[in-house]
Amino acid sequence: MPSTEIQADFETAYYNRSGAEELMSRLVDEVLLAQGPMGSVLMSEEGASDVPAAYWNEVEPQEVSRIHELYAASGAQLLITNTFQASTPALGRAGISSSAQQVNRAAVDCARVACPQHLAGSIGPCGVDWLTVRSAEFRRARDAYREQAHALLACGVDALMLETFTSVRDLEPALLGAGDVADGMPLLVSFAIDGSADLVGDGLSIEGAILFAEKHGASAVGVNSCSIDAANAAVRRMARAARTPIMVRPGGDVPVRDDDKGLIWAEDPEAFERACRGWIEGGAHLIGGCCGTTARTTASLAEALDRGR
Repeated sequence: MPSTEIQADFETAYYNRSGAEELMSRLVDEVLLAQGPMGSVLMSEEGASDVPAAYWNEVEPQEVSRIHELYAASGAQLLITNTFQASTPALGRAGISSSAQQVNRAAVDCARVACPQHLAGSIGPCGVDWLTVRSAEFRRARDAYREQAHALLACGVDALMLETFTSVRDLEPALLGAGDVADGMPLLVSFAIDGSADLVGDGLSIEGAILFAEKHGASAVGVNSCSIDAANAAVRRMARAARTPIMVRPGGDVPVRDDDKGLIWAEDPEAFERACRGWIEGGAHLIGGCCGTTARTTASLAEALDRGR
């Protein structure tokens, strides 16, 4: 459970509670379309395959905003900030000297240019290994997640998207840290799974992962950064196990590196469009594409949703 003493140290007056309430209401009653990835699109820029995605928020904000605008124009109703690796430990590993507060605020500003219907703040694994919950490493990880979560919420995002977690061990300090400062704001939790719908890091079944996430405060649960086939296998199992709305956001194929063009993914928007109906019939309430997709896939999913309405 989040500490009320910790919460008291963080200002929550600027949290977007009306946006959070509307988003969660829509996730219950509708099927919403999320934007696709930021990192893989930025890494596909010529000469940018090794440039950290978070770096763009401050040095090339117009490009980050342009990608958000493309997703919004393609039909995305939920935009997701370019902050997947924008915690203090991740920024340090990437050699980015700006603070987590600066980078996350810049990312929210970039997304706001696209006038989103809803905006979620992306938080990915911070990369801090720990042994026990009483260890200094665990406290460091929890502190990093707490800091990034508050930076995003204080800038007015509607929810936090804790995404691409490969094990509940990695997720635990993230949920605790975000929960320390969430103060009732939604925590959307998404796992990376294999073809059997087990977590790629610890092999836990998607049902077990959902149980853990919901027990620790998740407001919605789902999968991302997986194959379409894995998402197809997981969606009905998630719907049976979850008490909260479920999310499905698979990615594209494994990328190849081109010396001139950087990383290249083989995008297949039509495959996402074909799979969309099955996800909806299976009970998904938030769908989208992950790494390796672009606004082309978002547009195809928007067309599929329009036909189903």
